Amino acid sequence: MNKIITFIILFIIITPSLSVENLDILINTSTYTSIDEKECITLDSDNSGSVQECESFQDIGVKVIEGDIRQSIILTRNEKEYDLAFYSTVSPAFSSLGLKIEWRHEQGNSKNLRGIIVRFEASDDYENEDKVSSYLVVSKITNNEICVVARVSPQKRQNEIARSILDAKKALPCLKNFSNLEK
Repeated sequence: MNKIITFIILFIIITPSLSVENLDILINTSTYTSIDEKECITLDSDNSGSVQECESFQDIGVKVIEGDIRQSIILTRNEKEYDLAFYSTVSPAFSSLGLKIEWRHEQGNSKNLRGIIVRFEASDDYENEDKVSSYLVVSKITNNEICVVARVSPQKRQNEIARSILDAKKALPCLKNFSNLEK
């Protein structure tokens, strides 16, 4: 009898914390689009770099830019460009992107975007250029802003950590451009 009463009391205490807001992490899902250069259209290319247009998602266009052996992404919406500038928000090192973008959105409502996750390979060890760190870059997409909010270092459960950042209900500040911090 004591076990039943204890269970009922615990259920009454815990139940209010199980609101929809707290279960938000359970109602988001992912859709993937390619940023593989073989599947993108080259808009501009010369000796210093290139711009490629890749598969869009909902009303968000995707451009992959490369210059000086560094890659980044520009997202477009309503004719406005949002330069994620990975070379100044994530790492200034030589870099390349993974082959896909993970778009986090509300399950059953892909128009309610939370943000994107992109693999970012950077040669951060300047003494050993062959050593590459594989980060996940987390960028939020809101009605007013599109920007990088986190860089998830290589570790166990890296993908789950990146997703949980976007799935959180709290406001996410944009990462500062570290090239501006030096001035």
